[in-house]
Amino acid sequence: MKTNKVHIFLRELAVDFRWSQVFALVCLMGLSVLFVFSATYHSGGAISDEVKKQCAWFGLGLMGYLLAAMLDYHWLCRKSWFFYVMGLASLLLVLKFGQVVNNSKSWIAVAGYQVQPSEFAKLALLLALCQYFSKQADSLHDWRGIAFATAMAAAPVGLILKQPDLGTALVVIALFFVLIFLAGAPLKFFAVLSVLGLLGIAVVGYETNRFMAFREARLAGRTPAGIKFQSFLRLKEYQFNRILGVVAPDKLDRLLEGWNREQSLIAIGSGGLTGKGWTKGDVTHGGYLPRTVAPSDFIFAVFAEEAGFVGGCVLLILYAIILVGGIVITQRAGDLLGRLLAAGATFLIFFHIFVNMGMTLGILPIVGVPLPLMSYGGSFVLVCMIALGLVQSVWLHRKPY
Repeated sequence: MKTNKVHIFLRELAVDFRWSQVFALVCLMGLSVLFVFSATYHSGGAISDEVKKQCAWFGLGLMGYLLAAMLDYHWLCRKSWFFYVMGLASLLLVLKFGQVVNNSKSWIAVAGYQVQPSEFAKLALLLALCQYFSKQADSLHDWRGIAFATAMAAAPVGLILKQPDLGTALVVIALFFVLIFLAGAPLKFFAVLSVLGLLGIAVVGYETNRFMAFREARLAGRTPAGIKFQSFLRLKEYQFNRILGVVAPDKLDRLLEGWNREQSLIAIGSGGLTGKGWTKGDVTHGGYLPRTVAPSDFIFAVFAEEAGFVGGCVLLILYAIILVGGIVITQRAGDLLGRLLAAGATFLIFFHIFVNMGMTLGILPIVGVPLPLMSYGGSFVLVCMIALGLVQSVWLHRKPY
């Protein structure tokens, strides 16, 4: 009798599963492996270590996806403070023992794999904020409640900025604003934020203008070559160069600071309607798009060059299946906690897609944000799949079985 009940439960669960999202997820995994292989392709056709590691992370990610989907999200969110504290501890740990890669101390080596704690901290913060907002929704009409929630987000943001990893910090900030809006924070809070945001943009614009003048003086020989720009915002020169890549790309040296952006645009534009064919992209395989960034931050440029406009449309359709499914689940969630969790996880995926494609197309600064389920990178792959598993959990546990 007990076995029969288990079979009935599993059958009902299988019928209720949102298989369209699973289909899109599996398709994206397949495309990722193919194009990470292409981005790291060498003559002879040997499978690179990046492809092998990506497959291993996808295998682990599938287990994480299924586990997150099967577990009741209410139980997971009740444990969120433990995850949150562990996330902060891991961020402190990486500042002490982490490895510097691409000017950022964001990774720790674990059993031969590079693990990025800030990715898991995003997920921990998502769970903690959803739990807090669902239990303390009334407190958001009090400035003390908003201040506490802001402090929850500010702690990981501060530690991530010390690495420094501006891209991940921006993701966390955007996630916080979306969740506190959906939780019902008063509009006057967002009015104050809008004013502060405009002031921040003005300050960054002023500093960028100062940096442009400094660059021109250095190029003209009026400033010694060894002198570095001093910004009271404590931004690095390469970060200002990324801003210039959007607002004034003609000011960058295309052979130096503007190289990646320029080659990304050439790769995407040269793909045409149907692309040049898998492993046939001459911008990628000619080494013009550096192999250090091609399989990760610029995987969309590799994909667009070889799959073309048609392939790009297929990719967007797969993402649309996942995002629209997340919106539907958000609307049909059984409670506020489920709505916040599904919306937050879906927004995380959307924000990464938007920023990554924007920076590879040259309309946003290059901030090192990877493309979900496509870019090479273990920690991000695992976090994306767990996040999608949480969305599935909200759907599966919206009603008792």
